[in-house]
Formats: sequence, C-alpha cells, structure tokens
Amino acid sequence: MKILNKNNIFILVHFFCWLILAVGVLYTHPTGLDITVTNGFWIRQTDLLIILMAVFYFNYYVLIPRLLIRRKVIIYIAVVIALLVSVTLLNSFINSTFNLTPFVFNHPRPPHGGPGGPGGHPDRRSHFDNFVPGMNLLMIGLGITISFIQKWQQEVSLRQQLEQEKIATELTLLKAQINPHFFFNTLNTIYSYTLSDGDIARAAITNLSKMMRYVLYDAAGLQTPLSKEIAFISEYTELMKLRISSKTKVLLQVQETSGDVMIAPMLFLPFVENAFKHGISGIDEGYISIWIIQSVGEVELIVKNTVYESRRASEDESNGIGINNTTRRLDLLYPGKYTLTAGMINETEYEVKLKLVL
Repeated sequence: MKILNKNNIFILVHFFCWLILAVGVLYTHPTGLDITVTNGFWIRQTDLLIILMAVFYFNYYVLIPRLLIRRKVIIYIAVVIALLVSVTLLNSFINSTFNLTPFVFNHPRPPHGGPGGPGGHPDRRSHFDNFVPGMNLLMIGLGITISFIQKWQQEVSLRQQLEQEKIATELTLLKAQINPHFFFNTLNTIYSYTLSDGDIARAAITNLSKMMRYVLYDAAGLQTPLSKEIAFISEYTELMKLRISSKTKVLLQVQETSGDVMIAPMLFLPFVENAFKHGISGIDEGYISIWIIQSVGEVELIVKNTVYESRRASEDESNGIGINNTTRRLDLLYPGKYTLTAGMINETEYEVKLKLVL
C-alpha cells in the first residue's frame, strides 16, 4: 500500500509552503531591548495568514478556472481588485476592532523624525498597511503562475499521450498489413503442392502451424525474444525451400551471443520474403543468403540474393508492401537507432543490410 500518493504529496507541498511563509515572513518581528512583542502580534499575523490562504485558494479554485481560463479577463481583473480591497479592509477592521497592537515600546518614543516617530522603524504602521495588499497580490500572482504551469504540463502530457496512441495505432495497422501479406503468400505455396505432392504439402502445413503460433501469440506484443524471431525465420526458410528447385541455393547463418535480447516481432520477415520473391528461378542458378549477426547491444541482418536478367530492371523499384511497412515501423520503433541499406551491389546481386541498436 502506497503511503504517499499524488493527493498526499499535493497536501504536503502546500503545507510546507504555508509553513515557510508563516515562519519565514509573517511571524518574524523586529528585535531590540526597547520593543516587546505582544500577543496581538501573533493573533494579527495568524489572521493575515488565514486571509492569504483564503485569497489564494479562492483565486486558484474559483476565479482562475471560471474566469481567467475561459478568457474573461476584464471580469477577472475587476473581481480581483474588489477582492484585494475587501480583504485589506477586513484585515484593518479586525485589527482596529480588537485593538491588536503588535509591539509595546519600553522607552519613550523620540520626537518627529526620530527612530520611533512617524516614519520610524519600530512603529511599522505604514508597513503593515502596505504589506497586507502586497501579500494578497502576491498570492493572486502565485495562483495564476501555478495554474498556467499546470495547464501547460497537462497540455504537454495530453499531446504526448495522443502521439503515443497514434504511433501505437499506426504500428498495429502496419503489423496487421504485414501478417496477412505473409500468410497469403505462404498459402499460395502450400496450395501449389496440394496439387502435386501431398507429403510436401503436409510438411508445409506443419511448418505453417508453428509459424502462425508465433504470429498469433509471440508476435502479438511490441517485443519478442530475438531467439524466437530467428526460429520463425528458420521455419519460414525451410518452408520456402519446398517450393524452389535445386538451381537456387539457400543459406541461413546465425551468429548469436549467449544472452537473448528483445526485438520488435516480424521485423526481419519482409526482407527475407523479398529475397525469395525475386531471387529464385527454375532455370538459372542462383542463391539466397541470410545472415543474422548478434553482438553486444546490436543485431544485424544481411540478406543477399541473385537477380536474374528478366527481373533486374524492376528489382530496385519493387520492394512490396512488407518492406515499405517495415521501414515505417523502424522509423517509429527505432528512431535514430537503425541503419538500412538496400540495392544492387553488382549486376547480378541484390543486398539488404539492417543494423539495429538494441
């Protein structure tokens, strides 16, 4: 059970602020051998403290929300002026009615112009007359400052929350587009084998069930262990091998460190899928190589594939919806923490390099 929640902290902050004001300002008094502080001083200052608190909270909870925040500035200024005049007169009325004398002078006061005469320090009557409206005006200004700081903080927090919700929604839509894209492509592969080789089709369905378990459960969150992402790529590669001829060589090489790390799910698939889309041929020889290299704080994916003469013209332009969406996901999930290069490295080879800082 938490002892200090948000409301308790709010109360404690206000309590200590008023305590500092009371001890540091209101209850300080002149010291000297010729001055005695009376009980009237403490009563008078306590009355002033209560008035200041009333002015602050009335302004903070009533006037600012109902008038100033709603841009009724002229009405707010008029009410504040009336409030300052009223509390000043009230304070003077209390002091005069109950004859609250703050000090008693132990020696006769000097004539005019001396330290105890009109304008002299110990009397301080003019000081209190100016002090009361000044302190109340300070409470008004403090309330305005705190209210607008809180309003600004709330607006910043709201904008951040809306931006996070927007990003989360966009990520969900992007991943939702990638998953069916992969699923339908895989079904097309299995369907082709149902017509020619039932054993291969059954093996493909088994692999697909494992992959869909990952897609539906492990990839449902924002992150998944890298080991599971690698296992998914391995299953996908084995499934794709079923539909390619011996003319295309497929290499999957994984270099993992001892510790597993978390990564956004379904992040590698579009690049691997694109290699199988463009890098296989039933006539010409070619290859597809996939390297996943994990080092301390980083993971790198390198995918290379052969580009055939008939597809070379369109290879640079044809990335598919999966790669476009993945690039957008990288921008949202790893801003400034990834490098991605893709393109022809020579006349017959296409390469994708993705490096993530985790």
